[in-house]
Amino acid sequence: MSAKSPVDTLFERVVDRGLCTRCGTCVGVCPANAIRISDPLGLSLPERSGACTSCGLCLEGCPGERVDFMKLESAYVGEGHSDSLLGIVRSAYLSHAMDPGIRRAGASGGVATALQLFLLRERRIDGSILYAGHDSEPWRGEGRIVETEDGIAAAAQSRYHLSPMNTALKRLFEKSGRYAYVGLPCHVHGLRKLQAAGWKTKAEIGPVIGIYCGNNLYFEATRAVLRKLGFDRLEDIVSLSYREGRWPGDFTATDRNGRTRSISKLDFNQTIPFYANHRCLTCIDLTNELSDISIGDGWAKEEASQEGWSIVLARTEEGERTVRDAAAAGHIHIEGITLGEAAGMHSHAFDLKKKGAFIRIALWKSWGRAVPSYDREPPPQKLSRRIAELFVASQFIVCSSGAGRSVFKRLPLGATGAAFRFLRKIWMRRSK
Repeated sequence: MSAKSPVDTLFERVVDRGLCTRCGTCVGVCPANAIRISDPLGLSLPERSGACTSCGLCLEGCPGERVDFMKLESAYVGEGHSDSLLGIVRSAYLSHAMDPGIRRAGASGGVATALQLFLLRERRIDGSILYAGHDSEPWRGEGRIVETEDGIAAAAQSRYHLSPMNTALKRLFEKSGRYAYVGLPCHVHGLRKLQAAGWKTKAEIGPVIGIYCGNNLYFEATRAVLRKLGFDRLEDIVSLSYREGRWPGDFTATDRNGRTRSISKLDFNQTIPFYANHRCLTCIDLTNELSDISIGDGWAKEEASQEGWSIVLARTEEGERTVRDAAAAGHIHIEGITLGEAAGMHSHAFDLKKKGAFIRIALWKSWGRAVPSYDREPPPQKLSRRIAELFVASQFIVCSSGAGRSVFKRLPLGATGAAFRFLRKIWMRRSK
């Protein structure tokens, strides 16, 4: 009997057990094109597409089954004190892009865009690896390598659907020079695992700019909201933004007839229990702890001013130098904050990922479900929090069932949005 190939092992241990994060790493590093993702608007799962040459990179780089944070932190972030919520942080700021257009175009302050433009103009990078809008299908994104200011600016905004961005790593073999990298935690986990395994290209990668992430959604969430807004055909959509306009932004779509419809981003969040990727619910990394620079919503400033602000965490020497140099050059505005202030703005999300995720892992494991493993110890948990998680975990399972999604599709637009926002406010208050 022949030994299993790495691709067979990947599918057996990760994909077929429901542990795939949809980061796209396996597709991006396979030299034989033995893996592909053919349905980005569906399950967005890897599929076999050719013969495996047994290089093993897909297994080495996959973050689905296990991530060793302490080992990777030591190799790529540093040896400093690791905060239990935020990870290793050299300095923390509230920030926004100084260019008003870049600030408005961003999801929360435009800092990621402004940093990349600064690096490109200073010739510290030759381009960026990022997730941007698809050229011919504006309703979805794709992993890309861009080398112009226009390309970087066009990639602004969050896209709340499964995003196998690391498929773009395949195109890095055609490049030389240095490229910034902008991704979600699972993307960065895959990148760091690859680097730790010795994966290299002629092009260098850095700095790594990590975006905060609570969870990601199947594209069906977007499709369901579009239908509620009266758009039945994706092919009619000419522009789609998940956070258009003033903070917190609106989910806004325009069709080929010039008809525009929108709902608040906070109302779009009502799709989360129905369409979240369940692997995201066992991820313990909110703030992108393995990046050089982490960026998330600066809730306190944004709620007060209704303008976009970002939390910026500089984790490495390169990250700190980039942030300070960009500020000195007038590309971004920065205000120093404490780690406590940074954590307090996302208390509910930390409760979901630093407490709830560990409880869900134990709970789902007891139910016979496959779960990932980490080299982090679960924090002490009160009995009341463990009991509450029974409700939360059950809610995700029930809502994401066929029956649950069917009910959601029949509800009027915004029917659950007010309740969702009310519960979120209570959650934020009680988790501080």
